[in-house]
Amino acid sequence: MDASESLSAGHLIVRELEAHGVRRAYLVPGESYLDVLDGLHDSPITPIVCRQEGGAGYMAVTEGRMTGVPGVAMVTRGPGAANVMAAVHTAHQDATPLVVFVGLIPTSHRGRESFQEFDLTGWFGSTTKKVLVLDDPDKAAEVVADALHTAVTGRPGPVVVGLPEEVLTQRTTASALPPLTVGVPAPDDGDLTEVRARIDQAERPVLIIGGEDWPQATAERIARWSADRGLGVLGTFRAYDGIDHDSPNFLGILGYGAAPVAERVFAEADLHIFLGCVRTDVATDGFTLGTEQKTIVIGPDPDAHGHFGRLDEHIVTSVSRFAARLVAADGTPDYAVTADGAVNEVGEGESGGAAAPELPAWITAARAELEAWRVPKPAPAEAEAGPGFVDMDEAFTHVRELLPEDAIVTYGAGNFSGWATRFLPTHAFPSALGPRNGSMGFGVPAAVAAGLVAPDRTIFCIAGDGDFLMNGQELATAAQYGIDLTIVVNDNSVYGTIRGHQDRDYPGRATGTALDNPDFAAMATAFGGLGIRVERTADFREAFAAALDHRGPALVHCITDPAIRGARL
Repeated sequence: MDASESLSAGHLIVRELEAHGVRRAYLVPGESYLDVLDGLHDSPITPIVCRQEGGAGYMAVTEGRMTGVPGVAMVTRGPGAANVMAAVHTAHQDATPLVVFVGLIPTSHRGRESFQEFDLTGWFGSTTKKVLVLDDPDKAAEVVADALHTAVTGRPGPVVVGLPEEVLTQRTTASALPPLTVGVPAPDDGDLTEVRARIDQAERPVLIIGGEDWPQATAERIARWSADRGLGVLGTFRAYDGIDHDSPNFLGILGYGAAPVAERVFAEADLHIFLGCVRTDVATDGFTLGTEQKTIVIGPDPDAHGHFGRLDEHIVTSVSRFAARLVAADGTPDYAVTADGAVNEVGEGESGGAAAPELPAWITAARAELEAWRVPKPAPAEAEAGPGFVDMDEAFTHVRELLPEDAIVTYGAGNFSGWATRFLPTHAFPSALGPRNGSMGFGVPAAVAAGLVAPDRTIFCIAGDGDFLMNGQELATAAQYGIDLTIVVNDNSVYGTIRGHQDRDYPGRATGTALDNPDFAAMATAFGGLGIRVERTADFREAFAAALDHRGPALVHCITDPAIRGARL
């Protein structure tokens, strides 16, 4: 920028986002940050106008998870900031890069209980990596660069940036800055030697995968390496798409709704290798399962936040960098490693493919048990969905058959998500988008963002009735931007997960969990999509096929038995 040229701080913020490769900003507009909105007018960044800040935040979380570039949400002060809090908490617990810009009152109004005033750090300080406030227009680019850098370094997470209203319109001659370099340490030879030795000494070593650093080449390398080393592989809770589930050593997913075989493999292992994740309360069933094994943690977080139990070796690096070094150290075929650790595929004919290794008998047996568990069980006569209800176990046999293998599956929190995690294997990252912090209302906005990020893939959302209505209004956003997605709503007229806890702990005294629902199919039609109501299992396949074929938002409203709140065990 010429020294005589100036622009507003709000416009410089947009320039800095452009310099970092941000492609979309998910927002609910507010008068507190009008100058940033004006900067977006002539920007290649697409503003995605959402219907509620919760939906905008979840969409930004999804963008960050799918791309590795921090998702960007923009909201206004006070109530707008309050509405986005759930998404910030999701990014915090899920370790997802997110930057939320919050418009603020003018600086001269601070401390006077002004209209929509609140304490930005007081609200967000405990659930973010950093809270920044732009009080100097000359530092607009610096603050944005700091926020985006912080969101992706170490353990990824959310950063909140406050934008005082009058500062945004002040002029500055500052220029946009280049992105800060993200330094990623590489494991040294000693680290890998120790990992190899621990694996060789173990009888039942298990690799637990998670996190979001799983490009396809990395996923394939880890799959080959784990099979070659005789490792069983488990996915962690709602972050299990880092390996093709057709891999013969993939043995299931930990956490709520886990297959019994996955829990047993985890508990009986004598070595846990956590790659991109750590040992948490969810994976260990409340710190009761598999907490004493010898443990290796490999990931970018030097503090191993959230890890519980033993920690015998800690390698601070990214998943992709670790995979690259493994190829170099172990001589895995079909890849060439450059001096800086980058991995390039070897051209055809340059290296012969290795024969698939023979897996240990305990892995083969566990895999067979997992395969049997993933087949929906016929309902016993006394448990069959009655007339006027859809049997979701049987319905998901059709979902699995009709969805293409590269489909992206989204869901919020609730027992209904178990049908997706149990019956829909994934084959490439990203393919499963769910909130690891158990936040309801995530699935619909996640599906909208997934459709924007990957318009060439099929987007499927499974939602509960309570879950859907928390952010179902974002169907309007899907229609506005021409998103092609299919939603199945499991309508059992109850908050099923909580009702299950009530039935267990307070039998016969269920209170505060019943729902009286609208016609979700009619709602989808009103939003400009296709809506189909299904009350019989026999009608589901045809309805779901029609929804998949529809261009734009489509919803299948399944009426289900309130007494059946999850997949049959």
